[in-house]
Amino acid sequence: MPSSGAPAVDGPGPSGAHIWIGRTGDEATPGDLALLDPGERRRMERFTDACRRAWYAGAHAAFRRIVGASLGVEPGDVGWGTRRCPGCGSDQHGPPYVRRPDADWEVSMSRCEEWWMLALSKGDPVGVDIERRQGHEAEAVFRRCLTEAEQAHVASYGEDSEARQEALMRCWVRKEAVVKSWGLGLGTDLARVDVRPDRELAVVAHRAPDERTYWVVRDVAAPRGCLAALARPVGAVGPVTVHLSAELLAG
Repeated sequence: MPSSGAPAVDGPGPSGAHIWIGRTGDEATPGDLALLDPGERRRMERFTDACRRAWYAGAHAAFRRIVGASLGVEPGDVGWGTRRCPGCGSDQHGPPYVRRPDADWEVSMSRCEEWWMLALSKGDPVGVDIERRQGHEAEAVFRRCLTEAEQAHVASYGEDSEARQEALMRCWVRKEAVVKSWGLGLGTDLARVDVRPDRELAVVAHRAPDERTYWVVRDVAAPRGCLAALARPVGAVGPVTVHLSAELLAG
């Protein structure tokens, strides 16, 4: 099982987005645990399952290692902050950012069991999500989150098929990436967020109180058995670079 440790990496350049995808082990290592701040330790301890505690610790340790290496600081010197939610103004569930050291990066994080995903972007908001291709969630939950066009797309695969379940998960992973890029949580009415899973790229409109903006969501190369997506504003500057080894793609 690949470790959660991250090699030294270059941070995002003057423009563009960098994405890292990795996998943690099923046992928390002392090195991973040592990197968690008190809040992360409290959140980790809420998991009753040892594997889930290990996955959480491994992912958050990897996030710190990558950001630390990119900024030229020790992983333990990286501190996270939470911006105010643009929807309700709360500072309890807004988008994360690199608080220490001071950096003008936008950041998005995602976890799904042992898999984790991190995105860093200079200047432009970014949102990412990673999920299993065959999720265990009930279809009824997803149906409430789909637009009419998405429902028709999913229904075209017939009942009780793996392709149908994957289509549902593609809708879900794209929607998560989009609302994260907006800085909003899953309290958003996802049935109004049309991510066009039948297309390689989809443009999604977002109506904020004072403006209407447009965002592009796309699939990202992911390990076998997973789906991943990235969302950025239309017109975001610079390329997207995915750091994913051939070993992970092979599963």
